[in-house]
Amino acid sequence: MPSAVPDAAERRRPLRSFVLRQGRLTAAQERAFAQLWPRYGLAWSPGTPLDLSDCFDGDRPVVLEIGFGNGETLAAMAAAVPAWHWLGVEVHAPGVGHLLLECERLGLTNLRVIRHDAMELLAHAIAPGSLARVQLFFPDPWPKTRHHKRRIVNPAFRDLLGRALRSGGVFHAATDWEPYAVQMLEVLEAAGSPLRNTAGPGGFADRPDTRPLTRFERRGERLGHQVRDLVFARR
Repeated sequence: MPSAVPDAAERRRPLRSFVLRQGRLTAAQERAFAQLWPRYGLAWSPGTPLDLSDCFDGDRPVVLEIGFGNGETLAAMAAAVPAWHWLGVEVHAPGVGHLLLECERLGLTNLRVIRHDAMELLAHAIAPGSLARVQLFFPDPWPKTRHHKRRIVNPAFRDLLGRALRSGGVFHAATDWEPYAVQMLEVLEAAGSPLRNTAGPGGFADRPDTRPLTRFERRGERLGHQVRDLVFARR
């Protein structure tokens, strides 16, 4: 009978802000991984620095989107601002496959994709001061109290943002879960935070025109869910 006490390896295992649900790839998504991943995907090994200038053609502002879902919002933003470089990180294969297909459909040349844990990427791959913007739209709210420790927005994440963003760089988050929005404010505005609330202390920002409405968001609005945007700048 297996022991109920976690062994040393389990205790050392980092707490993830996501549950890896593989899902089933469609035939189109399978084709995307076979044919499009070599064009848009970045193979990254933990512990290896990521040279963003080598990932893209030319030295331009870089936006990192964490947990892009099906990628439609990220692809639309990359298409709208072709002068910037866009990097998406996501762990779920169907979403990555969908984004690869969107990149092909829109003919994007300024977007790259990494399939990995965002916290590891920020901690070990992104050079200090190298990002113009970080986006986190509708992360898992982990509503149960015992799961709050899995929420990605925590002091460690905030400090990694402060390290990765350049001076004046922006962190933009959005959520339709009010308790999570309040917690984000508390974490991001805590004493010593490297980030400044552009809406003023305790304030939520209006949705910038640059963030497209998602199908998820439209559905939430129909259900009466209020969406909160938080826009913080690197001091």
